Amino acid sequence: MIEINQDPLEAVIQAVQGIYARKDPAHDLGHALRVREWGKQISAKEGADSLIVELAAILHDIGRSGTVARTHAESSSALASGILQKGGYSNSVIERVKEAILSHSREGYEPETLEARILYDADKLDFVGPMGMARLFAWAGKEGKAFFGPHSAEEFYHERVCHYHEYLYTQTARDFFEPLFRFSEDFWSELERARLKI
Repeated sequence: MIEINQDPLEAVIQAVQGIYARKDPAHDLGHALRVREWGKQISAKEGADSLIVELAAILHDIGRSGTVARTHAESSSALASGILQKGGYSNSVIERVKEAILSHSREGYEPETLEARILYDADKLDFVGPMGMARLFAWAGKEGKAFFGPHSAEEFYHERVCHYHEYLYTQTARDFFEPLFRFSEDFWSELERARLKI
């Protein structure tokens, strides 16, 4: 019996806490839960199956740095299947969640369902705005990358993050993206000015 106000997906969150505790700060449980929240908001406006989106969001990065399959999306999808089976989810739900996870990072899979497209969009929204900048520098630190120059946080931002809006699938995500992206652009402008003063 679910207690009032208890998160209905708490068992899944509990199942992945240990896995995410070993991930870098840019891809930890906090990231997964923020992607879940973005996914819930987009699903509500786009008419998607929120359960599929939320489960996929919670599980989408559990295979990062794993060895289960070729890409982190494939690893995450395979690991998610076992977790969801143990949680008593139907085969239909499991397959739809796996499909969304497989296509969340453009590593050879195109998101075809609305839920997969929303997971993709929600994941990108967590890489812009204040949280996105925090994640970018956490990732850069883990990878030993400089702030500026070749193979740096700056290069990643300008070559990848700046173009995320071109590939978002839903209008809702594009609407959310715009003010976050303005923050990110202003941040980089200020950082560049601070750099030039040195």
